[in-house]
Amino acid sequence: MPKLKEIGVSVENVNARDYVAQAQAAERLGFDSFWVPEDCVFPGAFSSGAAIATATSRIKIGTAVINPYTRHPVLIAMELAALDQLSGGRAILGLGASLRLWIEEQMGIDYAKSLSALKDAVAIIRRLLSGEEVAYQGRVFRASAGMRLNLEPERTAVPIYLGTMAPKALELTGAIADGWLPFGFVEPAAARRSVEHIRTGAARAGRSLSGFDYSVNLLMAVAEDDRAAREAVKPMLATLLAWLANQPQQPMFTDYGLTPADADVIRRSYARGELRPDFVSDAMVEGMALAGSPQRCREKLAALIEAGTTSAVFVMAGGPEFAKNLEELHRTVIRDFI
Repeated sequence: MPKLKEIGVSVENVNARDYVAQAQAAERLGFDSFWVPEDCVFPGAFSSGAAIATATSRIKIGTAVINPYTRHPVLIAMELAALDQLSGGRAILGLGASLRLWIEEQMGIDYAKSLSALKDAVAIIRRLLSGEEVAYQGRVFRASAGMRLNLEPERTAVPIYLGTMAPKALELTGAIADGWLPFGFVEPAAARRSVEHIRTGAARAGRSLSGFDYSVNLLMAVAEDDRAAREAVKPMLATLLAWLANQPQQPMFTDYGLTPADADVIRRSYARGELRPDFVSDAMVEGMALAGSPQRCREKLAALIEAGTTSAVFVMAGGPEFAKNLEELHRTVIRDFI
């Protein structure tokens, strides 16, 4: 059985207090990392991560993912350094471009040049954490006039993972990041293509990928009833479709035969408060989620590792059954891979 370098867990809560008990449960089971999402208007990842840091001792604490539009890269560096101090060097920065829906449509922030925004953010964050005085002028962000952190970072280099999916974004990941943390790469062929794009970007940048972590967020639904588990994950995928509906060029649409007209229907439905699981095909479940019986999930995870994945973050539902469900997932699926 192929092995994973590390295992992590991620969950989205409407009450930030729930993160502490969940992270403690993950730490007891031997998980290596706990990732806090920062979807628009949910509990903030850095404040939730700080609470986790003071209540745990070993588990790494990641953001999945922060964007540089709603927090300037200087503020991200500041918050990241504080989280790393509080956790004793356990922080990981998951960084992504977020979604046009949240950034541009709902908050009125220019979403242009998203790749440049990520590139600028990584450069500024790294330079500030290193302790140097920053003089950086990017295409989207700048930090200059002698700016530096007025604190002593726990580490001068905190791992930065990019949550990317499109080819050019994947190449940027290979060129500048320490790891990769996307959604929706459960299909081995898609994972292999993505890994190749990352390697191409690294080669062009003249950098080694020794130690690079090819991780992936895995939307989870596992049950002895294979069909019930696969149906259970469809609302989560329908939510992702709704969030991305004004970006129909994304692989979540183009790879599964959804047209711009379909995306418009999904967008208008979501604006009325409706999700559309009917647009989530069985092929999409197969390609974008780890869902089904324990045997199916083990087979899919093994194939994903063979395709180049080195670590996995299991994305689960919260609620009062979280600890029980996490233990069951660990027992029936994960433990064979660690």
